[in-house]
Amino acid sequence: MHLASLFIFVGLMGTWLVSVIPAGLVTTVQTYILPTVMGAVVVQAIVSQKAPRAAIIALVVSLIVVFGLVPLSPQMGLFSTAIAVIGSAVIAWFLRDKRAIAAAREPDEHGNPPEGPVY
Repeated sequence: MHLASLFIFVGLMGTWLVSVIPAGLVTTVQTYILPTVMGAVVVQAIVSQKAPRAAIIALVVSLIVVFGLVPLSPQMGLFSTAIAVIGSAVIAWFLRDKRAIAAAREPDEHGNPPEGPVY
């Protein structure tokens, strides 16, 4: 039900709404308002996450892709988001804190195994 309502309200009605709004207003929203909202969401996500190491890795990889890879090879611009996401995930996986994971797998002082998933 959630996906159906998402499709109807965001997909169909959103497309209709954008087609009704004057082009100048859409350009203004895309130029000023959308980056502001996205920036606030990104900052909120970075501040509230429990693993700042992954955020730092993602930031560095994204900067390398945007300012290094794309200027050197403009054809890669279409795939730059996928490259940054996959590269960040792979590098963060290899650079994760293995000591914290090993400590989380050990039973507590009463011999009980840890609760929840241990990555």
